Amino acid sequence: YEYLLHAIDAFQINVVLVLGHDRLYSMLGTHFRAEAEKNQARQAPKLIKLPRSGGVVSRDASFRRASRSQCIKRYFYGNSISPKPSADGSLSAVTPHYQFSPCLIEVPFDDVQIHKLSNISLSASLLPISAKQSTDPIQLTTIASSEITPKFQHSVLAVCHPSAAEKYEQSGSARDLYLAGVAGFVVVEKVDVDKGLLSLLSPCAGSLPSRNLLVGDIFWME
Repeated sequence: YEYLLHAIDAFQINVVLVLGHDRLYSMLGTHFRAEAEKNQARQAPKLIKLPRSGGVVSRDASFRRASRSQCIKRYFYGNSISPKPSADGSLSAVTPHYQFSPCLIEVPFDDVQIHKLSNISLSASLLPISAKQSTDPIQLTTIASSEITPKFQHSVLAVCHPSAAEKYEQSGSARDLYLAGVAGFVVVEKVDVDKGLLSLLSPCAGSLPSRNLLVGDIFWME
């Protein structure tokens, strides 16, 4: 719900459609009215409630996890290419081919800087009346080289764009990293603590465009 409110505010949405969710419709209506009373100069988004079509069911958590896993695999490997039929018209039992060929790169612990995203936002009920949270709701915690352990295996890391990383190093503001576009994503395939090396699955060969990496709570295994 908080992410939805953030998206509405960030993209300056002026029309919100709620499909078959009475509770969400009521919560958004209450929120928009409260915001309109605080800032009368800003027009609240128009809230429209739509009925859910017959036969429509909500996607459960397992379905969403499977869909996310497929999307991550498609990012690195692309779509599967069907094998060509043989001369007799039958399909040979071969390993399926994919559009892309990701590569495995090894990076020393000291050559990267991993930042962990953490949420410290406070509920409005915990703040004084008419007060707003002064700190950034999302904070970054830099992971020291000695804290890189096998628990990071299979983590999906976002590679920060070089311009965003440079801006962050100058300002120290977490917003300069997590609100900026990223250069791409990598997956930690192996953590070699003895050698101090990270084995990363990368969509392309070569060195990383930035040494600043963001880690959340998304994991992926082939």
